[in-house]
Amino acid sequence: MKTLRIVKSAFKSLGRNKLRTFLMMIGVIIGIVALTMVVSAGLGARQRVMERVRKFGLDSLMIRAGAGQTMGRPSGGQPTATLKLEDAEALKREIKQIADISPQVHRPQMDVKYSDKSTTTMVLGAMPSFATVWDWGAAKGDFISDEDVANVARVCVIGPTTQKDLFGGANPIGEMIRIGNVQFEIKGILVAKGTSPTGGDMDNRVMIPMTTMLRRVANIDYITNIKVRLKTAKDMDKAASGIQALLRERHKIAPGIPDDFTITTPEEVTETAEKVAGTFNLLLILVAGISLVAGGVVVSNLMLISVSERRKEIGLRKAVGARNKNITLQFLLEATAVTLTGGIIGIALGLAGSKILETVTKTPMAVSWQIVVLGAVFSSLVGLIAGMHPARRAASIQPIEALKS
Repeated sequence: MKTLRIVKSAFKSLGRNKLRTFLMMIGVIIGIVALTMVVSAGLGARQRVMERVRKFGLDSLMIRAGAGQTMGRPSGGQPTATLKLEDAEALKREIKQIADISPQVHRPQMDVKYSDKSTTTMVLGAMPSFATVWDWGAAKGDFISDEDVANVARVCVIGPTTQKDLFGGANPIGEMIRIGNVQFEIKGILVAKGTSPTGGDMDNRVMIPMTTMLRRVANIDYITNIKVRLKTAKDMDKAASGIQALLRERHKIAPGIPDDFTITTPEEVTETAEKVAGTFNLLLILVAGISLVAGGVVVSNLMLISVSERRKEIGLRKAVGARNKNITLQFLLEATAVTLTGGIIGIALGLAGSKILETVTKTPMAVSWQIVVLGAVFSSLVGLIAGMHPARRAASIQPIEALKS
């Protein structure tokens, strides 16, 4: 009952000076809003990475031409000519952990025309295995076939965005489009994939047979990358080591010389992205922490002012039997109640701000129970720490001196 009376007294004291109470809350509210949005952004970024890894495939790895290449949208720079179609064929033939492979050639920005309409899109040279390795085939019509590759056929499969840009709502199958200076017949429409985790439009593309890309369109003898799907994800490390050894042998790379290709596994993508996101989030959390410290300083100073103004009240309470620990507890409760209330308001505003930011900037934000718990714990700790000195100051007041003043 005594503790309950102390709690009631603490809230009654806060209610008597609403402006001061509100000013004590502001710093905490700002800090918790910042902390909530930072954590939401961090969780959202992690979910984005995991979504990217799941879409790529936990049983898959990527081989890219050139050293130090990373997963993501192909760059618009000059491609590196270190991977050949023969490399892909050798990998499938000699690495027993491989279930299938999909070699590709990308040209990110090419003009594609139909009648008087034109668009700029990615043109991709692919093999029939693309449909199974990437789990991405034709929604309508047919995908690229082995016969198309063997005959260096001038056929293509287009994405839904490219279809909309060139044909509107009309059926494009059987129509002829021009890629560069070469005419192609549309034989299918790709399954819609939407926006990629890196923000690109995955439906704005045209796929043509690999041999046609190499001989008729790009006039090159090298490929951009090879996606490898394994028989089981457990073989990832063994397969990666075998692939590296075979490619180094085929490319005649001497010991001590770096690879002229890059092998990327899902684990490496996750680790790299989380390290970058972790560093960035740490900096933002430090900024939010500074806001909370500033809020705690404000709370502590205003509580000290409150102690000075309430000397007679404190002296009277001690004169009628209140102990030092009762006075200390009351002021600690007052400080904690202020910061916890500010924390709850900050959490609500932070979550609302996260949703608004996600809508406006298309940046993924995630909400979870950890955010609520983290906000409540941090705001309570700020209250306890900020209220410690004022509470001790209040408890040290002597009744006689307080009542005389």
